[in-house]
Amino acid sequence: MHKPVIIITGASSGIGAATARRLAQEQVCLTLAARRENRLQTLAKELEASGSEVLVVPTDVTKTADIQRMLKATLERWGRVDVLLNNAGISFDEPLVNLEPDNIRAEVAVNLLAVIECSQAVLPVMLRQKAGHIINIASLEGLIATPGSSVYCATKFGVFGFSDALRRQLHGSGVHVSAVCPGYTPSEITPRLKPIVDGSPDAVHHPGLMPVSYVAGQIAKLVHQPRRMLVLPRSWSGLVTLAILFPGLADRFVSSFKAKRAGTI
Repeated sequence: MHKPVIIITGASSGIGAATARRLAQEQVCLTLAARRENRLQTLAKELEASGSEVLVVPTDVTKTADIQRMLKATLERWGRVDVLLNNAGISFDEPLVNLEPDNIRAEVAVNLLAVIECSQAVLPVMLRQKAGHIINIASLEGLIATPGSSVYCATKFGVFGFSDALRRQLHGSGVHVSAVCPGYTPSEITPRLKPIVDGSPDAVHHPGLMPVSYVAGQIAKLVHQPRRMLVLPRSWSGLVTLAILFPGLADRFVSSFKAKRAGTI
């Protein structure tokens, strides 16, 4: 029985690094991919102490050559790919009128186009194996649109739609596709949540805020038990149903929540 071979993009921090730590407890083979090589090397040393095999591949997921190099290095090391965790992401979280065009393009390139291209890269390998699992990190904001994050929502709606379509396309092939839709999770792409993590007394209350360790644990379970969609926290699944069936009510709820979060009411 071979150790599962898992590629994680955006592995240098946040959900990616936390998931790598959680999966390393199972002594898997991990390819850590991100732009910040120094952080990846530090994480690799930590994980190797647990008995996992770790490969560091500095990767910019917006570059085709880097994606191909990431895959080639993984195959040369272990000869297969069992799981791809498409986790790399960025967010500028600004009203559309305030966003620079280059930032819009960057957000789409990292959050959506890279997910598609990384999936395309590993698919021939997984199809030959007749086994594999592509896990795409979408967002709760890929199911419920929120004001102030229009471009981010667009990319995450795209990730969810791509995941669902690809899952149906691959039905019966042995290759699974899952979309993970977490709510608010403190990480480097959400600096506004840092005061909460730091325990600042003037931090704005955030309902449903989850530590990255919790999200990582749920993703680790998903690796072994594929499913179409995973909403986190699970209790917020009702909000998704509300947004689909009663969009007018969702409009009022989301607008009120965003205003309270911003401290405007």
